[in-house]
Amino acid sequence: MLEALTNAVLLITDPLLNWLLYMPRSAAIAVVAILTSLLLTYSRKWAADQEWLARADADIKRLKILTREARKRRDKEAVKRHTMSVNQIKLRSVKHEGKPLLVAILPIALLATWGFSRLGHVPPRDNEPVQIKMYMPPSGIDDFAHILPQPDIQADTGWVQRVKPDTYPEPDGYWEKGTRFVAEWLQIMPPLGGVATWTVRAPARREPYTLQLVYRGEVYEKELIVGRRIYAAQAVLVDLDGPVQATEQMLPIVKPFGVIGGFGPFFPPWLVAYLLIAIPFVSVLKRVANIY
Repeated sequence: MLEALTNAVLLITDPLLNWLLYMPRSAAIAVVAILTSLLLTYSRKWAADQEWLARADADIKRLKILTREARKRRDKEAVKRHTMSVNQIKLRSVKHEGKPLLVAILPIALLATWGFSRLGHVPPRDNEPVQIKMYMPPSGIDDFAHILPQPDIQADTGWVQRVKPDTYPEPDGYWEKGTRFVAEWLQIMPPLGGVATWTVRAPARREPYTLQLVYRGEVYEKELIVGRRIYAAQAVLVDLDGPVQATEQMLPIVKPFGVIGGFGPFFPPWLVAYLLIAIPFVSVLKRVANIY
């Protein structure tokens, strides 16, 4: 279901945004972040009552000045009264915040879906080795799995592989070591089972390859795109309670600007960089454009 929804979104966003893939990935991430900031900022101008928000902003600033003066006088009743007034204004502001968010949420969701599918990894090049993995529960360890041979695809490690105990990848750099330490401390490391691993390579072509992974008589398909600026889905969930839980292609991870890392599978490096640019830029745009 999720894969079908993602593919439907990509049918809309790829023609609009794939030109960004001709840029370095860091620049493309920055552009997507800035587009998001523009959507969030100017949706407020079009959809929110700017006159009311401007008055509310001025009232809050004035009340904060009065609160500081009351604190200097040690007038607790005045401090309490001014603080209540500020809270009431902020509470009334909530209804003015919701409409711009509703206007912006759909295009931002489209941008985010495209980013997750296009910006996180480096696509494989012509005849470049790609590691393919199939994950099983612990009961599958020491079984065998194989990929059906097909023209133009070469299996450097052989078509048949034994299912071995999975291991956590070694963290690369201080950022990854730090996030690994936090994940272990919070005890949120994902459980390990079995994994079958192949290294394959194929010549570049426009049409995707369809790898057929066979385990216990069942065939599981994994798409592979070679020699283009896009890549197939990195990981595909199959059935967390079944004999095969997921398949994955191990592509190099984009590390924006050479330094920014991620925080686990839900906050990959591209998304961290995207948020680090988009969130502060909203404040900058609001101030420059005088939008409340």
